[in-house]
Amino acid sequence: MSRNKTLLGAIAFVALLLISSISYMLLADRDAYSYYTGLGSGLAISNDDQLIAFSYFNNGKSAIYTAGQDGTNVKRVSNPHEVYHSDPKFSPDGSKILYLSQDRNHIQSLYIANVDGTNPKQLSESSQHISGAVFSDDNETIFFASMPAEEFKKTEGETQEGYDLFSVKIDGSQMEQLSDRDFYTMDSLAFSAEKKEILFKDFDDINAFDLKDQRVYTADLSGKIPTDFFHLTLSPKLNALAYTTITDESKDTSLFEYDLFLIDLQDGDTKRLTDLNSSVVSPVFFNEKNEVLFLEYFNWPQEPEEYKLRTVDIETKKLKELTLEMPDLESSNFVMKAIDYSVNSWTVGLIYTVLFMLITVYVKHEKVFLPSLISLAIGLLTLAASFVVAATVDPWAGIGVGMLAAGLLVCTIVLFLFALVIKILRKGAK
Repeated sequence: MSRNKTLLGAIAFVALLLISSISYMLLADRDAYSYYTGLGSGLAISNDDQLIAFSYFNNGKSAIYTAGQDGTNVKRVSNPHEVYHSDPKFSPDGSKILYLSQDRNHIQSLYIANVDGTNPKQLSESSQHISGAVFSDDNETIFFASMPAEEFKKTEGETQEGYDLFSVKIDGSQMEQLSDRDFYTMDSLAFSAEKKEILFKDFDDINAFDLKDQRVYTADLSGKIPTDFFHLTLSPKLNALAYTTITDESKDTSLFEYDLFLIDLQDGDTKRLTDLNSSVVSPVFFNEKNEVLFLEYFNWPQEPEEYKLRTVDIETKKLKELTLEMPDLESSNFVMKAIDYSVNSWTVGLIYTVLFMLITVYVKHEKVFLPSLISLAIGLLTLAASFVVAATVDPWAGIGVGMLAAGLLVCTIVLFLFALVIKILRKGAK
């Protein structure tokens, strides 16, 4: 009798643990960056190379910081409140800094502030979602890619409008829509002072907006760069472009790797600058020396994304890691961080399996396979539900439910094997 009471107590405890874990996964903010401390995305270098700008997470809060080019004299220049700040850009004269502010719904707004962070001002409207921005050379105009925020929130296939190019003055006045093409993507914005055009990437194409003729056309670079390129950046001084793309040696593997390449726009020569076997993001040229600053996403493709700040010499390809002398940071919430990281699909699957194992031990000999059959029924019903969800709600949601069903069926196989062992042991005992 005491054995049965102990088993019932264990079953009740594990069932409560399972319900609590599932509730936490469904109701808690499962943002991978909730308690993260480390570099965020986006880099910038001032025209005189004296300052670099970057985003940095401090216990889940992402702000914009500036530092000397050697990583010293780090200063925080933005103050986020329940938002993420990222993708800084310096004005040509170095007096202003642009950055994006992302809210909980992943809607990004465009902000400008003095380079020391004072007088921050929102430039975009609340109805807009901004994917990127760049200064013109007149120090007065900003070009940015925008789509309606309500459209951005819609699922793939429901959206009716895409990205277009806009301009606005640094004081927030004279906002103007420059294109009306509804591009599916619009990133890697670069301003060409020589040609007076804005370059941007849309899927595999490099497009240009001619500021004089007010038209979009396919840039001449499209045939010179691989179709699967990312993070395009321009160096007018070197007449060169840097970009990242999938390395040849990783194309036949399960995990693509992205390294940094450089193309000379005068003679068309291309050379590979890095060989890191990870993913290079956010490259940006120094102006007074032949180096590129970039982030190495060294735990690619895991989240939260962990970066190293590095430079590469364009001539020698020599790599250096830049250490940032960060000021005192907030201490992390160790207990909540531990709970957040430990409660995941693997632990829920383990608790689910243990619960049904305990029930298997508790039930009578002739019903030892009943818990496994119940688990099988749950798995098959979940699998059927995945098709219904995919057809009526959203294909990606259906895939998620299908993955849950696959996990349940794997647990069920383990339960059947466990039940078989229990049956054999009980038979041997008799």
